[in-house]
Amino acid sequence: MMNWTKAAFGALGAVALLTTAACGSTAEPGGSEAGGKTATDITVKDNTNTSVYQSLKLEKIDKLPNMRGITWLSKGSVVTDKENTSMKPVSVEGEERYPHNLYKYDLAKGTDTALKESEVNLGAPHVSPDGQHLFYWETEETTGWPFILNLQSGEAVAAGKEDGFIQVGAWLDNEHVVFSNMKGDLISAALDGTTKVLVETGTFNVKSIKVANSVVYYITGEDGQLNAYDAKTGEVRQVLKSAEWVIPSNDGTRLAIVKKTADTKRALVLTDLEGNEKATLARGTQIFGTSWSGDDSKIAYTINSDNDNEKGLFVSNTESAEQFQISADMDNVSDPVAWSPEGDKMLLSQSVMENEKYHFVTSIITISE
Repeated sequence: MMNWTKAAFGALGAVALLTTAACGSTAEPGGSEAGGKTATDITVKDNTNTSVYQSLKLEKIDKLPNMRGITWLSKGSVVTDKENTSMKPVSVEGEERYPHNLYKYDLAKGTDTALKESEVNLGAPHVSPDGQHLFYWETEETTGWPFILNLQSGEAVAAGKEDGFIQVGAWLDNEHVVFSNMKGDLISAALDGTTKVLVETGTFNVKSIKVANSVVYYITGEDGQLNAYDAKTGEVRQVLKSAEWVIPSNDGTRLAIVKKTADTKRALVLTDLEGNEKATLARGTQIFGTSWSGDDSKIAYTINSDNDNEKGLFVSNTESAEQFQISADMDNVSDPVAWSPEGDKMLLSQSVMENEKYHFVTSIITISE
């Protein structure tokens, strides 16, 4: 059992380590309510990187403490994960901890309302393309049980009865989600909870499930095999190896891929749908949080590096490959960077230690061109 557990953590890699904070593990947030707090500006280090995105300008960074902002619901609201202090706490290693639930946070008012309350931890939310439903997980460390929440009625439906690795899933369309179970099968679940197996991969080591134009991209095995499943034809094709994360463009014409080039080296490359490399946007020890803007003109990502000029949060132009460093301090993120619907803001969360306790800090980053 221990060998399987170690292998499971290896399969999830960095995402598993970063998401444990939301699942009651070692990086537990501090615990005061975030509702009603006003955003405050924080100081950003000067960008001394010689390769800069000349037309991009950083306007401001607003900081929201004790909150894990994950994705946008609308222009003025985001989905957050935080402790629900109205629920009964449980004792973990002598410390009382409240379950993490999902909330809608109003950026203008500084208030939040519960999207789903529960006595157990909820996390890893994904908003449907039409904004009507929320795919989320009841979490237990790095695994959990998937659910679909109707945002209008507040009713939640279990997406089948099988558990899987949290964070490994996406919306296939407005009526279906896709995720992997513990056997590594790709599962599709409809809004009513009915499921079907799309692909039997043959390995539980499945990660980085993403969707574009009815094509499901996913990575399998220790060799980082990137695969593509066409939901219309049922065909599976192999794209390339040594992939750690795949992020297709919104229009489905390009792939952003984080590749492992050595034990401690990663590269963020842009490819066509066949895996042919067109540009290298970044290199570093680790590259996390990669996300395309809505119009696919920009990509945001974070880099781990020993050099201040080469680490932190960056934005690259996807046509020219010009790069702009937002902040050297944002080199570890809890979730993919989330672009606002208008493309002028980014949502980013970090787990930080303060007074010997971990808590989340959410940043709303405003840019202009």
